[in-house]
Amino acid sequence: MEELKTLVEKYSNLTQPMIDSLITETKNIQRNYSYRKFDVFIDVRNDYSHQAVVVYHKVPQIGKSLYQHKVVGKEALQENEPGVFHALETGLPSLGLLAETQESKLIQQRIYPIKFEETVIGVTIIESDISNNILNSFRGKNTNERYNDVSATIQLFGRLNLAVANQLVDSILIFDQFGDLVLANKTALELYKQLGYIGNIIGLDYDNLSLDGTDFRSTFQQLLAGQVNEKLVDKKEFQYLDHYFTIRKLWNKENQQMIVLIQDITEIKIKEAEIISKSVAIREVNHRVKNNLQSVISLLRIQQRRLESPELKQVLNGSISRIMAIASTYELLAKQVSDDTNLSSALSLLVSHFKQLNDTQNIMVKFQIDPAIVIDSDRIVTISIIVNELLQNVVDHAFSHDQAGEIMLTGIADHNIVTISIADNGRGFSMDQVSKGSLGLTIIRSYVADKLKGKLKINSDSSGTTVAFSFNN
Repeated sequence: MEELKTLVEKYSNLTQPMIDSLITETKNIQRNYSYRKFDVFIDVRNDYSHQAVVVYHKVPQIGKSLYQHKVVGKEALQENEPGVFHALETGLPSLGLLAETQESKLIQQRIYPIKFEETVIGVTIIESDISNNILNSFRGKNTNERYNDVSATIQLFGRLNLAVANQLVDSILIFDQFGDLVLANKTALELYKQLGYIGNIIGLDYDNLSLDGTDFRSTFQQLLAGQVNEKLVDKKEFQYLDHYFTIRKLWNKENQQMIVLIQDITEIKIKEAEIISKSVAIREVNHRVKNNLQSVISLLRIQQRRLESPELKQVLNGSISRIMAIASTYELLAKQVSDDTNLSSALSLLVSHFKQLNDTQNIMVKFQIDPAIVIDSDRIVTISIIVNELLQNVVDHAFSHDQAGEIMLTGIADHNIVTISIADNGRGFSMDQVSKGSLGLTIIRSYVADKLKGKLKINSDSSGTTVAFSFNN
């Protein structure tokens, strides 16, 4: 049970008594005779990603597991396992809901909440196969052969690492070795009906149903050219009338059948065109925001020069620094098309502007950010503000006047969790002595908790201070 304890402590804020309750539940699962034929899991909520994480798995004592690989430690996503989140959120059982596993298999789940006193701390999940449910979504000429054809197709998807749930949403057409359609799912039947085909398409030949302009003979030869048991033709995108599709073709040697997967991407194409148009507009907006913020900074600097009070000048300098942090981010956003921003580039620009604005000639700022980390534009602004506040705190409080010092800014990613830390070798401080009304610390705590949904850790002693914040990316 050590793995369960480690995972729960890593991804959640559950207390030790709550963890003990989960361990007790694992023992109940192991003793429960009715679970001997099923895969049984315990999931808890991931406080970083607000998804769920698998912390325990009991494989069947009778029969084979539905899983080929270890899933403990992997996430369960809301879009794939809605019943898990229904039970976690409401405290009510979820019975008979369909779900997609981490290995892209369709299963049926029975889910029961695990409670500590009145708090839901996790869920118990019992999973079973739903091959017969999949079978009923197909239509074919020969009912007796339908099960074998569907079963072979699903197995082929698995061998080629195709997500079963995704493929079943697509149109699936299965042709025999002579090019006649022997099987189609309901999505395919509906598609051809929308395209104007009248009556039942089962029994029609490939050439009559081809939407991408290929014929059966050339496609058949192309599939066999690889001299392998199964060959997957690369996904091809094409237009038919006012519709856009992607198409993939597979040859199932065992059953001597051609499988055609058609995905309607018309809506996606429309959205892509809208996104391109909007992205151009957004870049222009970002450019104008940056220019306007720089104008505000210029006005504040004029006002700052007219002030005589050093205290007021310092307060105004803090405001200028915060606006500069936002402006530097918009400067980067105005140069890119994608909504995602490289964290290293954003913080490098921020540090450069910060050093220009502040007297840091005696302070060395070291920089070590994983170049692979990218953050969406909304949160990169938030992160820039937080890092700016942390840098400002170090410059203002960590070192005495003219004292040499060092700041280390780091950023790492562990799976989906990003941790950014700022460490200095200054004088340190006691949290008890920090003013509760400190604007900088208030901004940091509020932004980490409310905007990033993350966690903040502060460690300080006479050898320096380290402030780190983590969030799900």
